[in-house]
Amino acid sequence: MKYTPRKYQEAALQWLIQRTLVEGRLGAGLLLDPGLGKTSVTLSWIRLIKRMDPQAKFLVIAPLRVIYSTWPEEIEQWDHCHDLTYSIVHGNSKAEALRSGADIYLINPEGLQWLEKQGRHDFHLIIDESTKFKNWSGKRTRVLRRMLKRGEIRKRLILTGTPAPNSLQDLFAQIYLLDEGESLGSNISSFRKRYCVQVGFKGYEWQLRDGADSEIWGRIAPVCLRMSAKDHLDLPEMLVHDCYVKLEDKPKAIYDMLEKELFAELEKGTVLPMNEGAKYVKCKQVANGSVYTEEGSVEIVHDLKMEEAARIIDELQGKPAMIAYQFKHDLTSLRKRFGEVPSISGETKSKEAQNYVDRWNLGQIPILAVQPQSLSHGVNMQKGPGRDIIWLGLPDNPELYHQLNARIYRQGVSSEVRIHRILAKNTVDTVVKARLEDKDRKQQSLFDYLKEYQRRQANNE
Repeated sequence: MKYTPRKYQEAALQWLIQRTLVEGRLGAGLLLDPGLGKTSVTLSWIRLIKRMDPQAKFLVIAPLRVIYSTWPEEIEQWDHCHDLTYSIVHGNSKAEALRSGADIYLINPEGLQWLEKQGRHDFHLIIDESTKFKNWSGKRTRVLRRMLKRGEIRKRLILTGTPAPNSLQDLFAQIYLLDEGESLGSNISSFRKRYCVQVGFKGYEWQLRDGADSEIWGRIAPVCLRMSAKDHLDLPEMLVHDCYVKLEDKPKAIYDMLEKELFAELEKGTVLPMNEGAKYVKCKQVANGSVYTEEGSVEIVHDLKMEEAARIIDELQGKPAMIAYQFKHDLTSLRKRFGEVPSISGETKSKEAQNYVDRWNLGQIPILAVQPQSLSHGVNMQKGPGRDIIWLGLPDNPELYHQLNARIYRQGVSSEVRIHRILAKNTVDTVVKARLEDKDRKQQSLFDYLKEYQRRQANNE
């Protein structure tokens, strides 16, 4: 296909050229909303550098399904990339792939520790979905920091549409990989000292101080280009419909007991981080309909959300629906209600997942169950007739929510997209909903929302 960039894509490319080539800066960040064409813009930048330096090599780090689908498809479909070669450094043949002499090497974050052991490298670096590197102390981030220190990385780009899914603190490690501390400091301690205060149990939690968010955005403004889909795309409307179910009798009693224990932990200051807190997770499970017992079995508490999902699907009159679920027992309940629906989860192999995506775009799958963390980046699913996403509760990570919706609500979608959120009344479902809808975008801790919810419950608000 002939590549005809849109005006905003031309502007993004010119900004990249100005920063990395004219000014000679080490790195740049394209913080473009899903659907704005980050990959195609980056490929144009790669092509330009290849013209200047035919020996240049590029390392692209991206989620596994993105390196197997998005990047190869983009490289192969555009005429201006026809002479670029790529190699997927994954699986049993990854050593051979690394020695292939390709222009672009595609690797997933989990492969970086192996890559580091293969000797010294000389790459221009592109991190697609850079929030995978938001943890300063994470193994994958430490590998890249060592590669930077050894001088193995030349120019570097980061690409993401959701740079700070939980807090602007998530930006520090990502920006460091671009400029090695020029914007936000050379280590996490100095960043926290300048922009954060200690809060929470024994001061173990860090929170941005008042006014720090605008300072941070000001510091990284020269390094990153931010573009919003609503400013550059004429997208149809996205409708959000909250569907509430009410727990009664036995399920309500079970839920209230778990919530009381959760509140007790909050009062003592002993509750673990939310992605690890057992009482919090169990509250979410019961709100969804089932809970794991201490023995590892599943106890069914209610099927209210499944009934509501069935009602929505009946109303769709045969239109395809994507159902976002969180726990394995949610999928079991879905299949009990709707039959052996196909599912994309962390256990789904890449080829199988791609087959489901292709069939969805052809309108051949009436119901597709999806775990958001397994399909949150770099996949286009707007080409088929499916325009409805049903959420069985909401994820704690706002990035997963927005990214999954963006699989359909993106450039190329031809009609309105409908988001159906099934929530249990007077449960932690409402806490997560409030956090997702936080208009000031300060991304406060989930603890703060839980405490506010606790106060409202106590006052019967």
